[in-house]
Amino acid sequence: MSKRFFSLFLVLLILSLTFSGCGKGKAVEINGTKIDGEITAYFKKSAKEGEDANRLIARYIAVNSEFQNHTLSVPKNLRSSLSEDVNNIWHIWGGYYKGLGISKETIYKIELSKIYENLLLEERYGKDGKFPVSEDDLKTFFRENYASVRFVTGYLFDITENGTTEMTEAQKNKLKKAFKSAADTINDGASIEESVKILGKAEIHDAVINSKGNDNFPDGFWNEIKKIDVGKAGVVSLGSYVFLVQKVDSEKGDYECYSQYRSDCLYQMKGDEFSKVIDSWAENYNVN
Repeated sequence: MSKRFFSLFLVLLILSLTFSGCGKGKAVEINGTKIDGEITAYFKKSAKEGEDANRLIARYIAVNSEFQNHTLSVPKNLRSSLSEDVNNIWHIWGGYYKGLGISKETIYKIELSKIYENLLLEERYGKDGKFPVSEDDLKTFFRENYASVRFVTGYLFDITENGTTEMTEAQKNKLKKAFKSAADTINDGASIEESVKILGKAEIHDAVINSKGNDNFPDGFWNEIKKIDVGKAGVVSLGSYVFLVQKVDSEKGDYECYSQYRSDCLYQMKGDEFSKVIDSWAENYNVN
């Protein structure tokens, strides 16, 4: 499951728990142009409490119009990933959307408009944009908010037929000591593959960690790995888990991921500011 689709999945799950009612929406007119009822249905159902659905519709039209006015185009790779994401969404949520009178083609339009928004942001704040964010600033943000790690997870409990049983303090200390020995061997120059032999049967995983939170790790994990230098290893113990963590270089080499997350960094740095720009565009579109 792609990172982008996983995010979409979470959003749709939340929407499925909060939406109520069904039936196709009513077509509206914006600056003399009729907007399909399915589009209005989507935004009226997705509007949060206290949020104006007409404002969301106006923002949607504004983004689409500006994209055309700026003569931009969607790269082939983004169109391919979009098609895959929409197919996945429809596979899971197609019946739900049909009940709201919303077709797969409309979901495609909605998701395509989100790509338009990201490309407009990139045009505005990219290196050739009107308000460019420097590569140095982007990399600084990346270093402060992202990290590539290799890790092994240990559990401070035993799994039995009747569920889980917490380890004794002696058992916990023994496991933590083994993890500390493995970290020490990495810091002395051994590979993580060699070091985990101390732990017996252990599986090594790779991940990119974000300061905004990571569903696969306990709260506080980011704050702990910030203390580990690139190339070094440490032990993180939180709640019922203990981790052997090696921080690896995320800007070059086998675990480089800056290029993958560069757009995300730009959006996190300028997304709120750009949202206000979209609001100013949307003021030119009156929903009737």
